[in-house]
Amino acid sequence: MKKILILLLIFSLTPLASFSEELWPRGTGKSETKETHPIYFGYMEDYAKELRKAFENKKMFARCHWGTEYYLTITRDGEIKDMRVSVYQNDYFDQKVKEIIMSVKPLPFRDGMNLDYMRFAIYLGYEDYEDIHFSIGAFPRSPDNCFSIDVTLKKK
Repeated sequence: MKKILILLLIFSLTPLASFSEELWPRGTGKSETKETHPIYFGYMEDYAKELRKAFENKKMFARCHWGTEYYLTITRDGEIKDMRVSVYQNDYFDQKVKEIIMSVKPLPFRDGMNLDYMRFAIYLGYEDYEDIHFSIGAFPRSPDNCFSIDVTLKKK
């Protein structure tokens, strides 16, 4: 009996090899944060940094308050699928933003990310301030979560 208790104690103290972060079920009123879901937010933060770098380096005509958002799906192995514009600016700027997003290859999902795909809303735009914001919410007209990345650059 003692051996069984010792084994149970050892197993309860040993972390599982396949830890994964579970997203909160929809409708619970809970919000995912960087503290509660560091694996997902770390992934989005790294992706946002690469998008910002590509956005800063893109040569294009743009004005302050211009911005475009695309919906897209990223698969577990880092492939972009089902890309469509969500917030329009104009044909020229929308195309430039699409080129930026397509130029940044998403990394494969990290260990602990238990999804086969992630639905993203990616916004790139210019304002009179700089900001990078990311969050997890509800994807429009879908049961999927929406992983949102907003990259705003200051237009001089």
